Amino acid sequence: MNGTSTGEHTVIRLPRAAVWACAIFLATAFVLVGISKLLGPSAMRWAERFAHWGYPPYARHVIGVFEILGGLGVLIPRWRRAAAAILVAIMIGALCTHAVQSEFRRLIPPLVLGGLALLLFSSRLSARSRRDALPERS
Repeated sequence: MNGTSTGEHTVIRLPRAAVWACAIFLATAFVLVGISKLLGPSAMRWAERFAHWGYPPYARHVIGVFEILGGLGVLIPRWRRAAAAILVAIMIGALCTHAVQSEFRRLIPPLVLGGLALLLFSSRLSARSRRDALPERS
């Protein structure tokens, strides 16, 4: 993993397979968790948690929708960075919520998912991966 610094932030160059593996993992995790916040029996458990944390009822719906959209967005190269930024923001919120509530055992999932989303946000395909992705010139 090579890092280069631009004027704005450090860019991490990752192989194409690593970018896609990270994107697919994040998409799967966030889409499933987002759906669980909105539908089925787990939605009621989420409603109880959000109420316990002091959030209004609509917060669960808003976060669930953004988790689904962010999860799908990381699969679309053009939207990947924006979607990853949304997921990082959601995970920062989750970390703050769990820390304030002294739910320290629940800090691990948002740390891992937020870290992967941050990695995806900061990543660019390596020069070799970009070259391999370009069509050959005749």
